[in-house]
Amino acid sequence: MADPNHSNSPQLTSPLVVFLRVFWMVLGNLILAVCILVILTQRIQGISITDAVFAVTIPLVIVARYLDVTRFSGRTAYGEPASIAHWRRYALGVLLGSITAWACAHGAVFLLAR
Repeated sequence: MADPNHSNSPQLTSPLVVFLRVFWMVLGNLILAVCILVILTQRIQGISITDAVFAVTIPLVIVARYLDVTRFSGRTAYGEPASIAHWRRYALGVLLGSITAWACAHGAVFLLAR
């Protein structure tokens, strides 16, 4: 007899769900990291298209995680069901970490330009 707790629901394995999870776990963070590297290596002073991509990616990653938690039974790293409290902590971490990384990158470019 099949275990009902391990059934593959179409809702939880659809391409949209897979994309959301891959986006908030990997792709979004990769985009943010590449933007920081571009700012540093190109020594971009001021606001550029890289900053716009960075700024747009932050809410996209946060919304993707929100949808995963609220609509698609998202899980924590420990396999437990994720709650809104988990999402809030994640959102705050992404927001603060991203802004800090962006500010440090621009600060380093400014200091290296002197």
